[in-house]
Amino acid sequence: MKLPSHFISCDWGTSNFRLLLVDTKSLEVLSQYTSEQGIKKHYKDFKSQLEKSRQEFFQSYLLEKIDTISVPYSSRTPIIASGMLSSSIGMKELPYSKFPVDFDGDGLISVRMEENGKPDLILVSGARTENDVMRGEEIQAIGLSELLSRNEKGILILPGTHSKHIAFNNGRFENFKTYMTGELFEVISRHSILSASLEQSPWDSSFETYFLEGVKKALSNDAMSALFSVRANSLLNDSTGVENFYFLSGLLIGSELSHIADMYEKVYLGATGINAKLYKLALTYILPADYLTCFSSSDMEKSLLAGQLKILKSYV
Repeated sequence: MKLPSHFISCDWGTSNFRLLLVDTKSLEVLSQYTSEQGIKKHYKDFKSQLEKSRQEFFQSYLLEKIDTISVPYSSRTPIIASGMLSSSIGMKELPYSKFPVDFDGDGLISVRMEENGKPDLILVSGARTENDVMRGEEIQAIGLSELLSRNEKGILILPGTHSKHIAFNNGRFENFKTYMTGELFEVISRHSILSASLEQSPWDSSFETYFLEGVKKALSNDAMSALFSVRANSLLNDSTGVENFYFLSGLLIGSELSHIADMYEKVYLGATGINAKLYKLALTYILPADYLTCFSSSDMEKSLLAGQLKILKSYV
């Protein structure tokens, strides 16, 4: 396969679908389509019909949505698909690639699915260790690897619903751990007794004190007892819902990051939006200044595309 001038990036997650037409040289997004037709919903739709095979059902949706991309493309423009499309509820289940994985993507499992008259589809699997799994973040990590030193040891942190801490050394991603920080915050703030004591509000620097108080509690190994203090402070000390909201954020993020304080390793933060602000604030408190590097929003926007391009190049 000759390296094409464009490729189509498919990021099909559990709850959302995203298709991007990408300029290979600049990684500029020329056109895109997004929907809430996530893998979970699409697999359920597949099970409710009998006309098409699993591969045909997923492929027909892909081709239909490619036709909605406004910029013209060649019928042979390849599709690079990472995320849940290679899962047990996706188009074709692939085994997880086992860590370690090189910065250039060697070690990841991918397959090229070709059909006459249809775009080539390169399907990329997720990654695993002996006791952890991920799908999608490994492609982001490979995309960000050009910004990491090949002669350095450190940790790449990718916050999210299920945050990933990916350890690397000498040009290889060697191990990772998953932290359910985002999901725990969602459960606690919406479905626990603490929900009545919390009020979400856009970030303001005046909330920094409450957030860092939560981080400090977590670092002192007092996170579990501090959880109920959210409720007590609301009842006894007139703490506002917003103050409690950011205290809880600090408590959970601080708990996630607490193991880093004694590691004395370089940390690279790959986050956007509110996560970029909060994780940077917590890590700046925990680490010496020269131990932390934060990637820009532009770096993060291109990380998945850069990782997918590395996979594409392995087929050229």
